[in-house]
Amino acid sequence: MSKTGMDEVLLNLILGIGTILAVALLIVIFKVKGGLLGITLGSVVVLALIYWMREIKRIFNIQEEPVEKHDWLYDIIEDGENIIFVARVPGPPEKVDVKIGDGVLEVKGGEGFSKRVEIPRNVKLLEKSYVNGVLRLKLRVLGVKQRLR
Repeated sequence: MSKTGMDEVLLNLILGIGTILAVALLIVIFKVKGGLLGITLGSVVVLALIYWMREIKRIFNIQEEPVEKHDWLYDIIEDGENIIFVARVPGPPEKVDVKIGDGVLEVKGGEGFSKRVEIPRNVKLLEKSYVNGVLRLKLRVLGVKQRLR
């Protein structure tokens, strides 16, 4: 079962148990304290139940945004003739793809992720690794040394 499916089942279970407990508490309050006091206490219980149900739903609806929704985190390190590029990219590894052309490095990943970064025009890809959501590229600047823009 997927994580969202498990979250939904857990949410429904919590809401169901909370509702049953609130109804049982209301029945006890009306049996013990009848009249205006019973109605007042019952109303307080119902309002508290509504508040906590909304809070539980809000907690389960908060989800971390995918990387493309945030500012994309990457670093470019110039090391003599080499450029080291390190970036967070959503996977899986078989979806991560790199294209270099015309002074642009295009990085694609899972979940429809696609970003472009300007790099020097004459570069060659020497190494590529992708471990735990981090892409690392080693590029070689060919010919005349051209600095990053």
